Amino acid sequence: MTHMLRIGRGAAAAAEAGTIRTWLLAAATFLLAASLGVLALAQSSFDGRAQRTQERAVDWTTGTRDANLIAQPVTDMVGTTAFQVVWLEPLRADAPLPPGLDRWPGPGEAVLSPALAEAGAGTVERIGSRYGKSVGTIGAEGLQAPAELLAYARPVGGADDLDAESFGAVGFGGAGASTFGEDDNLPPSEQFYGALAGLVFLPVVLLVTVAARVGAVARDRRSRLLAVLGAGARARACFALGEASVPVLVGTLAAALALTPALLIDLPLPMVDFQLYRPDATAAVPGLIGALLAAPVVVLATVVLLQPKADGAQQGGSQPAVRRGRLYRIGGFAFAPVLLVTVRGTELMSDDMKLPFYVLGTVLVFATLPAAVSMLCVGLGGRLARWGRRIGSSGSIIAGRRLAAHPQATVRLVASLTLAVGLAAQAQLWGGVFGENAARALTTLDRVGNSVLTVDYPQSSRRLAAFEKSLPDGVESAVLRVVTDDETVRSTARLIGSCDALKALNTPCSSTPVSVPGGGPDPRLRELVAWSTYDTASVDAQQGRTSGWRTTDNTSVTLLLVNSAGPHEDLPMGLLKELAYRHLGVDATVTSVGGFYSAVGGLEAATRWIRLLASTGMFVIALAAGLGAMGEFVRYGRELAPLSVLTGRRTVFGTTAVWSLLVPSLLAVGIGVLTSVWLATPIQIDRPTVISLASLAPTTLAALCGAIVLTVWGARVSVVSARGWRPAAD
Repeated sequence: MTHMLRIGRGAAAAAEAGTIRTWLLAAATFLLAASLGVLALAQSSFDGRAQRTQERAVDWTTGTRDANLIAQPVTDMVGTTAFQVVWLEPLRADAPLPPGLDRWPGPGEAVLSPALAEAGAGTVERIGSRYGKSVGTIGAEGLQAPAELLAYARPVGGADDLDAESFGAVGFGGAGASTFGEDDNLPPSEQFYGALAGLVFLPVVLLVTVAARVGAVARDRRSRLLAVLGAGARARACFALGEASVPVLVGTLAAALALTPALLIDLPLPMVDFQLYRPDATAAVPGLIGALLAAPVVVLATVVLLQPKADGAQQGGSQPAVRRGRLYRIGGFAFAPVLLVTVRGTELMSDDMKLPFYVLGTVLVFATLPAAVSMLCVGLGGRLARWGRRIGSSGSIIAGRRLAAHPQATVRLVASLTLAVGLAAQAQLWGGVFGENAARALTTLDRVGNSVLTVDYPQSSRRLAAFEKSLPDGVESAVLRVVTDDETVRSTARLIGSCDALKALNTPCSSTPVSVPGGGPDPRLRELVAWSTYDTASVDAQQGRTSGWRTTDNTSVTLLLVNSAGPHEDLPMGLLKELAYRHLGVDATVTSVGGFYSAVGGLEAATRWIRLLASTGMFVIALAAGLGAMGEFVRYGRELAPLSVLTGRRTVFGTTAVWSLLVPSLLAVGIGVLTSVWLATPIQIDRPTVISLASLAPTTLAALCGAIVLTVWGARVSVVSARGWRPAAD
């Protein structure tokens, strides 16, 4: 057996497409080991975060009799990222501290996480003074992750500024305690694993399969020859293992090196503003070792299992091809039922089962789609050969017979294209679904900036007067009052404020309401009305006081801050938030128009994670498509090179390439796009349409360009091979 391993290692370099296969096997092993390692790191990170979250969770109690402290969490934003601020007030001398703090901040003081202090540095956000004087940073043991944004602050007025009845607490930690933190800015674990499976693992599995079958024709012939010469299944398996062992080992070692930095430092991840906590990574060492052991085993097992069996060699090599042909036909016939069950079944599933069912169904759809395209090409091949015979086209005859006789080659060719189309569509779908409100809010922010802000606050005329008196020059206040009819769900909006505030928004100043159709010429007011109402086409402007208005079940009252000095200049957001907390209380929220929608539920963060995973998956697909195509074209060129002698001309290569490469690619792209549109229907129910034929036009165009490149590349390889071809006993 050692002898067969050594022979296999020697044969690897001399084999057809041997160098390409070596690189592909190394890359496939590296990416599979790295992906499994990421899975282990993610699980350890989720576990570590859950433990630290529970240790700092607030153990609330009813009333103040048993309370040791008041812990009132509120949500604030820095830029477009939401985070938690916990207002604290000890009620007893022995009140327990939250994890990460070594002393109680004094009245008017705050303790910030290092990431928040860095993100809010400068005069715009004024994080250092927004909640009071910054007197330190939160320790790592009190944070879910090193990059978490978090603040603990103590109000100047003490318990009088907080809601002691609702937020009195015994301490921190405990089974029934209430958690808080940045979890809303991260996708839940089940969503992350689903995205990882569909966007990364599926392309990696494709790459492993392509790597195992590159140069398969020559290796299958050699394997059958070894069987004829008396080599048993174990000997041929050792030969295959020897051939693949070196690149698999190299890929495993490369993956180990790539995962090592996570064990040494808090590793920042690109595109997602997330740092992997080093203690979480070190806790995942057993899982990482398992990933580094499992990946080469899986790749080598794939290499061995995909070679012909001995009984096929004894029967002239036909049986393995027949068995693989049956598998392709099963996959092709299964495509339509799997697609139907995925689309209709998802709509019937309960909410907690919809996502797992949809992810599994989507994976099966795109796993069977290449086989379905191959079956179409097999049927097309016979008709193409007969048509070529009638018109005397040698290229059509050759391409038709090749399509009919080698469905496996067609599957390998179109698999990357179909998966690329599906992956791009899924990334666009989930990015659009998760980022729907975030995209709308960011568009509003781009249009009007922070030149107008909204303020929600506890209703107190005394506090409002103090706040308005503290406003800097050039900042005017007004009230947008919206009343909604419960029966008709129609809204009426009224803008109330001083003449300076009304003029700043380009509305008339009158003691009686004046209708301003569509919100008037000022885009700031139009955006305010659009975000605040259901279907209001106009707003009434009226001079009046901003105090005295009350929010009810069907009436919303929002305080507006308007830049009257420069309508296109941003207001000092950080300063105004600082003044709001000081005068309006800890419940006050100051945001840009639609601002909180850019972070609610972690939608923006989920979109960033999808883009990161989708970018990784597209890289893997590009690698599989590029190197896999190179291996296929080596065989393609060798098969067609003798035609230059038989036909006496090289134009046959172009005709053959069009039918053998371009037509299957076009079918794959077309069916892939239609499949992606239909697959999106259960996710887009009750949501704006994100995926349609029009929205997939850029993806379709890119895939078609890729198909044309593959065709030109294949024809070019054939011509080059024909120029240097000489008869040989192969």
